Amino acid sequence: MKASLTNILYSALLAGALTACQSNTYQVKGTIEGAADGDTLFLTSDLEMGTPSDTIIVKDGKFAISGEADSTYLCMVYSANRNELNAPFFIEPGTIAIAIKEVPGATRVGGTKCNDEWQELNDSVMSIGKEINRIAEHVYGNNLSQEEQKKAMEQIDRLNQHFSGIVAKKAEKNIKNEFGYFLLTYYPEELIDNETRMRLIKELPNEMRSREAIRQLEQSIAAAAKTAEGNAISDFTLPAPDGSPLSIMSEVSKHRITIIDFWASWCGPCRQEMPYITQLYNDYKDKGLGIVGISLDSDKDAWLTATKQLGVIWPQMSDLKGWDNAAAKQFNITSIPHTIVVDQQGRILQRDLRGEALEAFIEEQLMK
Repeated sequence: MKASLTNILYSALLAGALTACQSNTYQVKGTIEGAADGDTLFLTSDLEMGTPSDTIIVKDGKFAISGEADSTYLCMVYSANRNELNAPFFIEPGTIAIAIKEVPGATRVGGTKCNDEWQELNDSVMSIGKEINRIAEHVYGNNLSQEEQKKAMEQIDRLNQHFSGIVAKKAEKNIKNEFGYFLLTYYPEELIDNETRMRLIKELPNEMRSREAIRQLEQSIAAAAKTAEGNAISDFTLPAPDGSPLSIMSEVSKHRITIIDFWASWCGPCRQEMPYITQLYNDYKDKGLGIVGISLDSDKDAWLTATKQLGVIWPQMSDLKGWDNAAAKQFNITSIPHTIVVDQQGRILQRDLRGEALEAFIEEQLMK
């Protein structure tokens, strides 16, 4: 089970600039609820830290911004008093309309190509995000049986797959313009698989395809191919909980089948799935199943506490570098939980299986 669609969608606020080929003016005409005359709004393109690049004053519930759009990039306007009053939008040539609402999810942007497509994408997936959050709240807020938890995770997986399909179709529809380029270069493999991504790269206009971001993306896809199903993993060593070095192949070689489980103490879906992984381990460990957990934690105490709380009894390893974890980079891990199933020689058999699909695959392999 992956993090919620809402988190995925809002993670897009971290997107970088999209270079355009011409310079033209843009004008933003906006309205905002819940703001008084004289209130300050901030404009930022630093969507990770929110560092303002400009200030705008509200008058009669309205605000305006104008300037030169020498590139197309995602930014955000937000209230200095109420950060929840915000609107992510694309700066690009033309007149951009923004209506910031107090009701979550009701804010709208449009008026230019990227902003129209951005709003359409949000509209398309909003109901999916609400449903994922509803299921997650039900799971976390109730003492559900393992079977009920499994069904909930499978529901969320199906919804995430539906979201992935929407994003891929939207990228294909817009592959000749900046919004398609944005989707293609920002969203991870879980939303646009690398085979589709490479096909769409070939359809990009020459000017876009020659950009550095595309060259880097092609290199990343080529690197990911080395850890695709059918390839053998390269041995690597990371610290165990006691600080001693642990070789992945030293563990893999002990078992007929090994699940390499990428997770973290701060990952809610990972924690929710752990009882199922524990049951899977208990059911099949005597038949040849091994598990190695690789934590994307950066806080050792949080990592060790979580392993005790969750009853994790299989080997664990982590360099405590978070998303910069060396193994996560090697395997191009962009979301967790993520499983990689390998045989005794380290050959990758399957990636990203969970729930009933993971159990069925393990059982099939061990029955051979």
